[in-house]
Amino acid sequence: MFEKTTVHELFPTPVWVVDLRPDVHGPLNLKIIEAIKVLASARPTIKPGETWQTDPYIHRLPQFAEVAAVIRAGAKGALEFLQIEYGAFEITGCWVNINPKGGLNTRHTHPNNFLSGVYYVQVPAGADRIVFDDPRAQAMTMLPRTKKYSKFIGNEIGVEVRAGRLVLFPAWLSHGVPANPNELERISISFNIMFGAYTETMSRPLWRGTVGPRIG
Repeated sequence: MFEKTTVHELFPTPVWVVDLRPDVHGPLNLKIIEAIKVLASARPTIKPGETWQTDPYIHRLPQFAEVAAVIRAGAKGALEFLQIEYGAFEITGCWVNINPKGGLNTRHTHPNNFLSGVYYVQVPAGADRIVFDDPRAQAMTMLPRTKKYSKFIGNEIGVEVRAGRLVLFPAWLSHGVPANPNELERISISFNIMFGAYTETMSRPLWRGTVGPRIG
């Protein structure tokens, strides 16, 4: 009956998953954990279900220079994949998340940035997912039962994480982390990426001047 059927995947949402080699992330994560111990030495007791975060400036600290370099390399690769024209980008914020047993990060976005991401330092068993919500609000109006789950149906997708894994995604994409069921703390480093000269160059209109009236 049909001569040809083609499926067009319109408006895809990219999520980049980058794994460091074990010989790289092993020593790196040990250094990060030692640096975090110093930062967290004066932290209050974290109650079950709570999460502790540092101030968002650790990328400026020398003890986190190596992980900041990893973040910049990952962001550069994502921007090259998107073929974006830009002069430079910067880490606008970078902070440590510690989730003890029961700790979680509720669904949220990162306003006023282009990319966001997480580098995983310590991932306990059962606490190895970051969950992304479908950004299409209209898709929630109809969620029928399915024979098999796929990326074409459903309202959230979980991405597996582990120590030494870097996950990058659009800053507008809603995401969260389920509760840690393990006694071992989940430790991660979150960050934001934005273009350094956005208002000077990139926020200008995309269109060029034309002859005749133009609106918008």
